[in-house]
Amino acid sequence: MTGPSGEYWELYVSKTALPAWREGDAGDSGDSETYFDLLELPFAIVSAIWSGILVPIFRFAALLPFAVVKGRRSRAVRIEAVNEFPRREVLLWTTTDALVEGVLDEIVEGLAAGKVVRPVGAVYSGAKGG
Repeated sequence: MTGPSGEYWELYVSKTALPAWREGDAGDSGDSETYFDLLELPFAIVSAIWSGILVPIFRFAALLPFAVVKGRRSRAVRIEAVNEFPRREVLLWTTTDALVEGVLDEIVEGLAAGKVVRPVGAVYSGAKGG
């Protein structure tokens, strides 16, 4: 949907809150030695790939089934409004299964008018920039 000043909002409705992406510690030793041994370079690259990509992927994959099961058992529904331009902005509301349609309609009307609404039956959790 499009706001009054031309901003484009995408709305997502979900019962699952995905696990957060957390990078590991890439072997930060804390020593102040500025000398870098060329032989350490392959180990530094492997360490960065391991802690920056592989560990977070394994963690995400391990926690995802629990998040899906938790979402299926819950009556809570997350509504996210995402605007990607000129900078990423995410607005989050939480409501219940029974009220989701009415809350979603109020959110659409509010964003179309350029306002962040707080519909009855929903909790506005705030905005996240990025």
